[in-house]
Amino acid sequence: MHRTHRSRRGLAAGCVSLALALTLAACGGDDSELPTHARQVHALTQLKDLDDTVDFSEPLSLEISAGQIESVEVVSTDGDRLEGQVNDDGRTWSSANRPEPGADYEITVAAADQFGESHTFSDQVSVAEVPDGERLTLAMLPSNESEVGVGAPIVVQFDQPVTDREAVERHMHVSSDPQVVGSWHWVNDQEARFRPKEYWPAGTQVALDLDLNGVQAGENLWGGRSYHLEFQVGSAQIAEVNADTYRMDVKVDGEREYRWNTSLGAPDFATRNGTYVVLEKFEERNMTSCNANITCDESDPDYYDVDTDWAVRLSYSGTFVHSAPWSEESQGEDNVSHGCINLNDKNGETFFNMVRYGDVVTVKNSTRDANDLVQRGDPGMVDWNQSWKDYVAGSALGEEITTDEL
Repeated sequence: MHRTHRSRRGLAAGCVSLALALTLAACGGDDSELPTHARQVHALTQLKDLDDTVDFSEPLSLEISAGQIESVEVVSTDGDRLEGQVNDDGRTWSSANRPEPGADYEITVAAADQFGESHTFSDQVSVAEVPDGERLTLAMLPSNESEVGVGAPIVVQFDQPVTDREAVERHMHVSSDPQVVGSWHWVNDQEARFRPKEYWPAGTQVALDLDLNGVQAGENLWGGRSYHLEFQVGSAQIAEVNADTYRMDVKVDGEREYRWNTSLGAPDFATRNGTYVVLEKFEERNMTSCNANITCDESDPDYYDVDTDWAVRLSYSGTFVHSAPWSEESQGEDNVSHGCINLNDKNGETFFNMVRYGDVVTVKNSTRDANDLVQRGDPGMVDWNQSWKDYVAGSALGEEITTDEL
């Protein structure tokens, strides 16, 4: 006869044991001589200890003590199926992947007894949450539902060092409309960045999904949840700065909107050539030579301590576009700054108001390259100032990808 037995029990270390115990209606004689209706099959859930939950760090295992497993279905309350297979002994089943931390699963096992009759056994199991002390935490850029520039990198900053980069990267999914070719690039164990091979097409819709719940990122370090963000790429705003002509051309979707006089770094403080992205901006910003690692000696001719307006950060080494009324006579004529890109107050305000994270600023014909900032992983320069081959080589998986459909 066919009975369904359902229990809610504590389960240990990912293992559920189901025993098939045959209770016969008569004693003695050959079991096969008993009529079918006289056979009774009773299912017992055997506890290995009294824990209420199973471990998330190992695949889920199910076992019956007699008979043969015919099928197993393990489905979370969210509808996600945990796939697996029956092992060679026919009495055990193992999931292909680890169960998701914090999830509840419904288990249904169909098994045949020694007489060939099928029986269904049902149970439930809860999976432990990742402990706070072992939980991988992170921050993401750009901000959710923001509009960004065509050079905007996706940045994932982990609070703990990730030693299993491959496992983590396999669960970091970028989707876009239209789809593009791109790559992840690890600056270090705590920062992974993604950019397309070419600039994002204007108007692209992008989503990032980090399916990290249950992913092992290192020894005693696990993803404890999933993350999602989405953003839109705006118009292509690219500022081209020429250190020879002391000009800045600002183009929007390929058309020049502005041409402004500018002044870049003086020879001893030359602005680096290369492609920068806008990182952040400040209506007012105090700038000092001490913070810029130039000099803290107030008697040094290169010492400065000034309040600037309309400051747009291009690198964490201290490169900004900002208004500089004190250099207006040199703007369009000479490079006299300590490395920043100077504009007059009106143009500085205009530039400040139009730019956003990920807009592009290129500098050419200066006397200094960007290699030192690329090697240091400076957020403003690390993405667009190395070859595509070198960028892809920074991926844990070592390959470019095509974004998923959005």
